[in-house]
Amino acid sequence: MAKIVVVGSINMDVVIRVPHIPVEGETIMARSVQYYGGGKGANQAIAMSRLGGDVHMIGRVGKDAHGQRLYDNLLENGTKAAGVEWDEDQPSGTAYIYVSDRGENNIVVFSGANSKVDVAQINRYEHLFDDAEYCLMQMEIPRETIEHTVQVCKQKGVKIILNPAPAQPLSEQILEGLYILIPNESELDLLCPGPGSLEEKSAKLYGSGVQNLIVTLGAKGSMLMNEAGVKYFPAVPVKPVDTTAAGDSFIGGLTIGLSNKMDLEAAIQYASLVAAITVSKMGAQASLPDLAAVEAYLAGK
Repeated sequence: MAKIVVVGSINMDVVIRVPHIPVEGETIMARSVQYYGGGKGANQAIAMSRLGGDVHMIGRVGKDAHGQRLYDNLLENGTKAAGVEWDEDQPSGTAYIYVSDRGENNIVVFSGANSKVDVAQINRYEHLFDDAEYCLMQMEIPRETIEHTVQVCKQKGVKIILNPAPAQPLSEQILEGLYILIPNESELDLLCPGPGSLEEKSAKLYGSGVQNLIVTLGAKGSMLMNEAGVKYFPAVPVKPVDTTAAGDSFIGGLTIGLSNKMDLEAAIQYASLVAAITVSKMGAQASLPDLAAVEAYLAGK
């Protein structure tokens, strides 16, 4: 089992069930409000820990009740949290997630303590990268921190997997030499604005020095572009209940597959299965399956 370092966000998710996603100026009544541990970094770390991964988290929470709950949640799910710090000035990050009866979602994020994950913090925990095989990152922490972490990983020979969410322009320093870049379709459109097909836009990103580009396509599955060409992978069919953590569970499943020495195509298929189980349940971290859930699903097929 390869060691994985996650550098990313830790949020409290406020999940609001609504009949439909409200439009501008519309007031609707919520069916329920629930609180879950979230943040793309923590979601992906916990997704991998539940699947048996050796996962180490670098992130930041506020010195508040949410922060304590989020920190404890990492430990309870098997994620090693020595790299998680407490911020005296900023509250814990919070995401307000509207989930419709159709399983669609809309998310508003307040970064809070996540905005204070800085270069100095990465340097304090640089030793965590020494024997790691993979580093998994997202874009919910400062850009300069991501760029610095990329350089640390390159120096230490750690393979970098980047989920560019929320999407923002990616510098050459970030793109060049990435082992895997994993946007979804809307993130791909934001990274490569203007006309062009899925494959044409993907080719632009792939041509920037990325070794493997995987675009997640929701119910349509995913697409892989690398030196071998382009290949599409179908999604595992399932009735969605809450798609909030679909991308995070896919990325977690993919990275775990790779850390278990699967080849990339087998890891994508494993990731698709993990994501399918996730979207059939409510909540972000609450819906992430463990090994027993994956084995039960396979046994029931």
